[in-house]
Amino acid sequence: MELASSGLLLLVFIAGAYAVTRFLNQPRLLCTRCEGTGLVDEKWPDPKKEGGWHRLEGKCPKCRGKGRVSGR
Repeated sequence: MELASSGLLLLVFIAGAYAVTRFLNQPRLLCTRCEGTGLVDEKWPDPKKEGGWHRLEGKCPKCRGKGRVSGR
C-alpha cells in the first residue's frame, strides 16, 4: 500500500513539474524578423536579384505568422 501511495505521489510531482514548465514558465521569445507582429514588410539590397533589391511582404517565414519563435 505504501509503494502505491509513493508511486502516486511521484506521478503527481512529475505532472506538476510538467505543467509548470510547459504552461507557466513558457519562453516568450519574439521573432527577430517580425518583432512579434507575425507580419513582415522588408526590403534590403540584394545583388543577386534583378534591380538589386529583395522584397518580402506578408507573413514571416521564420515564425510562420505567429509572432514568436519557439524556444524548443
